[in-house]
Parts: sequence; C-alpha cells; structure tokens
Amino acid sequence: MKNMTSKEIIEMYKKSRDSLSPILDEIQEENGFISSNDITEISNYLDIPEKEIILFIKYKKNIKLEKQGENLVIVCKGPNCLKKGSLEIIKEIENKFNVKEGHTSNDGKLTLETQICFKKCGFAPNVQINGRIYSHCTKEEIVKTIRNVIN
Repeated sequence: MKNMTSKEIIEMYKKSRDSLSPILDEIQEENGFISSNDITEISNYLDIPEKEIILFIKYKKNIKLEKQGENLVIVCKGPNCLKKGSLEIIKEIENKFNVKEGHTSNDGKLTLETQICFKKCGFAPNVQINGRIYSHCTKEEIVKTIRNVIN
C-alpha cells in the first residue's frame, strides 16, 4: 500500500471511532509521522475533535508527530543511567546539535528521544545511536560519536 496520500488512507476506513487507531498506524507506516494536516483530515472524516486525536496519539506512544531525523539517538533515563549522568548527556546533545528531547533537529539529521530502560543497568549510562548501544559513556564521547555518525 505504498504511495498513498493520507486522505486516500483515511477514506479506506469506515467513519467510526474504531477506525482511528488503524488510520494512524497506516499513515505512520506510509509517512513516518502524523502531520497536523493529517490530524485535521482525520478529525473531519471521523468527526472526532483534534484535541482528542492528539491525546490518543500521546497515549499510543509509537506514533510520531514530526518526521524522524536521518539518525536516531535514544538516551536511557532508567534509575542507574540517571545516577550516572544521562541527564547531562541529554543536555549536551541538545546544546551541541540544537535539538530538544522528543524532537528532530531543524536540519533533519538527528532525532533525540529517551527511553526508561535498556536493561543494561550495570553499564550505565547507556545511549543508543541508530540501533547500536554505547555504554559507560561520557557526554563528550557521545557527542563525538554522534558527529562521526552524522558526517
């Protein structure tokens, strides 16, 4: 079902509240995120208030409201990682790459997300870059690694 517009995807479904979740999943699969225009179209089609759709999206967690960057950085915020400096790592990434937690940089090169635990607590702090986990890392090492990956 590739190369369909969001409107075409939406109109494949019945005009029912039960269609909300599969519509969101299909559009996410097709576009990688749900745009504000998508939310408006879904709202109009299903007669569900936009605010309600946004709350549902936040609840689902796997749905993105902006396009993901070329590179995905996920910093662990589990208890051990927090004790060992993961918040400092997040702040350093935000400062060096002009990106906020949960968002994508303006140049589209980097998305910064967090996760509660990678289940590697003995190796804290942990940061995942494009699927590879880096452990016992300092903020300087992570910034250097991200720069190497991006360039």
